Amino acid sequence: MDHTMIEAKDVPPLKRVSLWLMCLAVVFIVALKPDRTGWGYFHVIGWPLMALSLFFGWRTKEGVWLKTLVLFAYTIVVLYFTRIDSDPSDPHLLELAIALGIGILVIPALLAKFWLKTPLDYHWLNGRWTWRMWLWLPLGFCLAFAILWFYSNILTPDLHTSWPLVGEKDEALARIFWGVNLGGLWDELAWINFVFCLLLRHFSFREANVAQAFFFTSFLFDIAFFGAGPVVIFVFALIQGFTYYKTRSLLYIVVLHLMIDSVLFYHIANRYFPGWGWSG
Repeated sequence: MDHTMIEAKDVPPLKRVSLWLMCLAVVFIVALKPDRTGWGYFHVIGWPLMALSLFFGWRTKEGVWLKTLVLFAYTIVVLYFTRIDSDPSDPHLLELAIALGIGILVIPALLAKFWLKTPLDYHWLNGRWTWRMWLWLPLGFCLAFAILWFYSNILTPDLHTSWPLVGEKDEALARIFWGVNLGGLWDELAWINFVFCLLLRHFSFREANVAQAFFFTSFLFDIAFFGAGPVVIFVFALIQGFTYYKTRSLLYIVVLHLMIDSVLFYHIANRYFPGWGWSG
């Protein structure tokens, strides 16, 4: 069935249960790590939820869906055993490149193609961008600037400390800049082009979009966005999923994300060095 035609009534109950158990598992295993909560046993709740998800997935008798759940479980396991934070030091960047780059981008892409027999989409372009798409870029930029300013200055004023300074000022800011932007590119490839696109083959847009937002938010909460971050990121993830669903352009949502990440970098730099950049 074409994923654009899937309706909620078409999804068997066991299949839906298996999806949401996996979404709860990623919250308990990835988002609620000790470095964010101070309590190191939330994963004890998460692993049984993951096992139940796989069990119910098996009970659906849909081999492709069960394999999809296995891919999601594999992703959660990799994230659990990877030190996920915004430390921009060389050893940690190498660790993230291997674990997140190869472990979550390359291996699942290969498994989707040769094991699921349904390759990931990689729809970088989908015709010419409409005037609405061009208009959304500056509007999204202004909206992101206001929201991130309020988040990083009012709601969570110590947010910038999630990105520690390594080296002198220029080197430290360069590391943060590239780390933030490469992370944004990775987010879209992992959560939209991988998780969201696979979910769209089994669920309606709304259900798939909310589910991918659990993965998106759990990862970013673990890496840096504490305080009010989960709410901000969850809404952002829903918008990115909606935007990709409407545009079918991976390039467009990457451009949008990197534009927002430039705003995030600006706010981080100004929290460390007031008056830096555009304000200097």
